[in-house]
Amino acid sequence: MLNSRAIHGLNVIGLVASAQRHQPITTSRLSRLLGLSVSYTESLMKDLKEGDLLRAHRGPGGGYQLQQAVVNLSVWDVVSCFNSEETDTKHADPSLESLAALGLHQQLEDIKRSFLQAYPLAEVLKHMPETVIDNEVIHASSMGFHFKPIQKPALPMAPNSVFDLSNFMQLRAA
Repeated sequence: MLNSRAIHGLNVIGLVASAQRHQPITTSRLSRLLGLSVSYTESLMKDLKEGDLLRAHRGPGGGYQLQQAVVNLSVWDVVSCFNSEETDTKHADPSLESLAALGLHQQLEDIKRSFLQAYPLAEVLKHMPETVIDNEVIHASSMGFHFKPIQKPALPMAPNSVFDLSNFMQLRAA
């Protein structure tokens, strides 16, 4: 069974892959869309970056983008970023039952890994619900204020230098 971080990681990859024209998507926008806290979303992004699935762009207009094409990825590529192997193999006095259970657990993990490695990520993304990624611009009319549109300021007409003054005056006369 997949842990919740792996499922959230699949959702993050799906949202980043479905961004408009592969534009970078910010952590705050992802956290809003997923309904998660920003710090939790950042921890997911950190794990995905360490797994070489995402790359970050800093500064204005920055965000996260896929490092590789979706068609080249399997579900295991995402899930393995969040796998925490916490099986305790060292016991003071291992019994036959515990060794058998540990062997069965390892077989199940191997089956899960091989299945997820063979399952393409693009197939999972086809079944994800469509998410409309809105612009982060807040319109004043949606806040209850109704302002008139601002007129564009007119550019001043002046010569570039003293040497251009005669040409400027001839253009104004015409």
